Amino acid sequence: MTLDSIAEIRLGMPFKSAIQDVGEEQGSCYLIQTKDIEPNGILNLESLTPVMPEGNTEKYYLYPNDIVLRLRGPMFSAGIIDDIKGKPIITSNQIAVIRCNENFIVPHYLHWYINSTSGSQYIRSISEGSSISKISLKMLSKINIILPSITEQIKISKINKNWNKQKVIYNALMKNGDVLFNGICESIINERK
Repeated sequence: MTLDSIAEIRLGMPFKSAIQDVGEEQGSCYLIQTKDIEPNGILNLESLTPVMPEGNTEKYYLYPNDIVLRLRGPMFSAGIIDDIKGKPIITSNQIAVIRCNENFIVPHYLHWYINSTSGSQYIRSISEGSSISKISLKMLSKINIILPSITEQIKISKINKNWNKQKVIYNALMKNGDVLFNGICESIINERK
């Protein structure tokens, strides 16, 4: 089935001027940018930019199970919104928002499928541009999605969620290890002074 027959697809909010971090206090919502969607499909919600966009932002709000897909760059990874805490979240128009019709497709299954080897190869094959690859919303909407039964989709979704949780823990361990390692090396250098 084509993506547009099982999901609503739209762009994020257009920004007329450069995006500015206005700080926690003044920001009316958080903004997901392409840098927040990691190549491995993990969505980094911890460091989102607080913004105060002009106009009506409500129609751009993201909700749990929305999938956000990078439309430009060297890779077209997708993240999924699991939970929203605090202020609403929006995204820029450099990112596609995919909201699944859950009667046909499980959001975490689609998240896995887009980031899978076959899904990402297919998306790369339809991208345009020589120096900076990009995908149009029209091309994205016509992507063919392999649709197993809902039971099979749920199985794949559970495996995907579990693996993503493990990746987040592993990344945190790596960051902590880097801090520890650098601290040890710095202390060795400082002992020589």
